Amino acid sequence: MLTCFEVLEVQPALFLVVGVSLIAAMVLLWMMRFQTFQGKSYYAYTFIGMIWTLLAIGLEASSRSFSCQMHWATIAWLGNALVPIAWCFFVFSYVDNAAWLNKRTANLALATIPTVVFLFAATNEWHHLVYSEASHIPLGSDYVDYAHGVGFYGIISTLYVFVLATLICLLKAFTRAKPTAWPLLAVLIIITIIPLTANAAYVVLGFTVFGLDPTAFMFTLGILAFTWMLVTNKTMDMAFVGQSILFNTMSEPVVLIDRHKNITLMNSAAKRSGLQNGAGPVLGELVENIQTLKMPEALSNLTIGERIYEPRIREIESPLDPIGPGLGWSITFVDITDRIAISVALEEALKRADDASSAKDDFISVVSHELRTPLTSLTGGLTLALSGRLGEVPDPIRSLLNISHRNGVRLSRLVDNILLAQKININALTLESKPVDLCQLLEESFEENRMFASERGVGLSLGNLAQADIIGDAFAIRQIVDNIVSNAIKFSNNGGVVEGTLMTSSGQVKLSITNSGRGIPEGMESQVFGRFEQVENSGQSATQGSGLGLHISKKLAQQMSGNIYYESQLNVGTTFHVEFPLADQQASALTKRAG
Repeated sequence: MLTCFEVLEVQPALFLVVGVSLIAAMVLLWMMRFQTFQGKSYYAYTFIGMIWTLLAIGLEASSRSFSCQMHWATIAWLGNALVPIAWCFFVFSYVDNAAWLNKRTANLALATIPTVVFLFAATNEWHHLVYSEASHIPLGSDYVDYAHGVGFYGIISTLYVFVLATLICLLKAFTRAKPTAWPLLAVLIIITIIPLTANAAYVVLGFTVFGLDPTAFMFTLGILAFTWMLVTNKTMDMAFVGQSILFNTMSEPVVLIDRHKNITLMNSAAKRSGLQNGAGPVLGELVENIQTLKMPEALSNLTIGERIYEPRIREIESPLDPIGPGLGWSITFVDITDRIAISVALEEALKRADDASSAKDDFISVVSHELRTPLTSLTGGLTLALSGRLGEVPDPIRSLLNISHRNGVRLSRLVDNILLAQKININALTLESKPVDLCQLLEESFEENRMFASERGVGLSLGNLAQADIIGDAFAIRQIVDNIVSNAIKFSNNGGVVEGTLMTSSGQVKLSITNSGRGIPEGMESQVFGRFEQVENSGQSATQGSGLGLHISKKLAQQMSGNIYYESQLNVGTTFHVEFPLADQQASALTKRAG
């Protein structure tokens, strides 16, 4: 081999192949570093095989020794065998995205077949199956006239199988590809056919370039041309194709405007919407004023056909000079037709709801006030009759009058609660701020509820009662106490006891009402204090109350700087706590706020 290097003659062919090989090597390095595409590794193997073959041919052309030319021709077989196999695998990966192509098997074929071919050629002196003994340098020629043996044609036939498989893959792809991909596929077909044709011309007709096999030269020119196309043509680039698909499948019309205010591109949605027809003078005015990004009010919305669009403008910056003049603008037309329709419908619905709510409030207020007067008269008359001032009442009649009086009081309380709830809901409740004796209110509430408790078999007991004066509305506080006491009685077991206590601590008074009943399950706070809601599994009928009492009580307590909460154990009982600031603490706080 060293001898073959020593006898080299500098020939134009050598300069040519070395120059082309260097260019190909630099292109390969750049492709591997900066480009991403399917079958990239096979493409690299194709380049390597091509460069190897070119250098071997260049060295062969620069040799004047028969043995050296035979030597370089043998070396070239590594590249000759590698190129068609690697090119075949590249095309299948690049065009067909062949999932079936096992990388390990492909690499094994790339390593094994060229090696076997090279060894077969390297041992030609033993079997003369690749080149026969008739191979020689004719008189007056500088190059070997190769006489091919049967092994040569066996090798060529094997490599032709890969070439034909490549052509079949490309032709199948051509039939199913979109027209935009046809130029790329056509170039791939030409790159595959030209070296095949050149090789066939060499084998059959003896056609040569510089007295050598022209296959490598033809393939080199083709693959370098394809590399340029691969870089500049984005037909098979995933990012580019993905962006293109996304652009054209967007439901919103998008228009691209260059810096000269020309419409350069529209997506499919824009074309379907009628924007390709200019959409009238409005779009023209929009484009004309796009540079300032200060469009007249008339251009805030664009009507095309029956649809209403909101144009959104974005300047497209130059990637080479982000702070300099932009490349143009994109206009995205957001369809707001449905949004406007929904907004109008919502406004109408809200107006109807407000009207209905006002009508409901008026109805409740009128009905409650209308009920209050006759109920007051009814309960007052029954109270007077039961007092005996109108004469002795027989026991059977007295029993009926007691039931009527009790239900009248209950109905009056319900009407009061409804009115209070309504006033709280519309923020129309005005509360007084006067000293209130909470202990006295609790005692009065227990006394008035004794008959109700007795009828239900429930005892009432007052425990520790600390003296406690608070600032608030006496009527509202009495409503709170009555609601909690009557609620405790309602949900007590027969034979149970409802106990009331008053305790003071840290400037607060705590009123506690405890009953013995089934208790309240965990996580029911929203239902306990909800409007028109009751706890169903309390063991009591859902018809025993309105579901307003505790809701009103909590709202009233909060308006007077108080709070209501409860503690409960299932099958044991429940304690409701009402906390208020003591009068002196509340007065001090009010004084500080005033100051």
